[in-house]
Amino acid sequence: MSRFFISPHPTFGSYAKPKEYLVEQSPYFWWWYALTLNEQYSRLCEQKTEQILLAESQTESEQKMLKVYEDFGDVRYEGSPYVAFAQWWSRKVASGEKRGEYLFAEPAIQGMSVRVVKAKEAAEALVGSAETLLVSIPLSLQRQHIDKALNKILKKHLVSKAMGREVRNPKHSQSLYSLSKPAVPAVLKKTFELMDAKHAAELRGVPLGNVELAEVVRLAYSERAKSDEISTEANRRRNISITVSRYISNAKSMIENAGYGLFP
Repeated sequence: MSRFFISPHPTFGSYAKPKEYLVEQSPYFWWWYALTLNEQYSRLCEQKTEQILLAESQTESEQKMLKVYEDFGDVRYEGSPYVAFAQWWSRKVASGEKRGEYLFAEPAIQGMSVRVVKAKEAAEALVGSAETLLVSIPLSLQRQHIDKALNKILKKHLVSKAMGREVRNPKHSQSLYSLSKPAVPAVLKKTFELMDAKHAAELRGVPLGNVELAEVVRLAYSERAKSDEISTEANRRRNISITVSRYISNAKSMIENAGYGLFP
């Protein structure tokens, strides 16, 4: 039986000493990382660890977070987030699977292969399946027209490119948890770098402005001045500030969503 991931799964090099750049190429790492930054979820982890009784009457959002805890478990950690993530991902769950595979891999499929379907019953079973694509090919067409049509169909239904790795559209996923939309790991990395830099500055008691935050994380910025706007230092700083604010807002949204089993 074959299991696979619709979005890029993490590779580690080794679980004991994971290579950071490899881990960061998976959106699942950033999902986990966002969850570690969710203060409400961290309090829930603490309550569960200390066996503190929770209120019997819970809100809908609290019930959702409890369900996430049942699946994701305690994500608090000390030390390297990469080592902590590797340990969390590879930890076996009740099914005997690694936690990461249990949460994010597609259901096991028997006999997965590209083949000619001849039986009507088999074709009917494939219609509407998120795991397969049933295609009708008129044999009277020339090969070049068939190839062109197939490429167009596959581009729509199967593959898109993200940072050099092939990913499928997560809306077709049937995994226990899946991305709500495609996510580019490099963008997620920069988003949380800005969020971490902001928190670190606040902890030091010297909050940084958005432009300073952009400098700390070396945010790449290409100026796109409006046709009627004169390029000035003030305009550049304002545009950078707007960009950083958008990153920070997205980070806060992802952190909140992660507590309810959603990402990004």
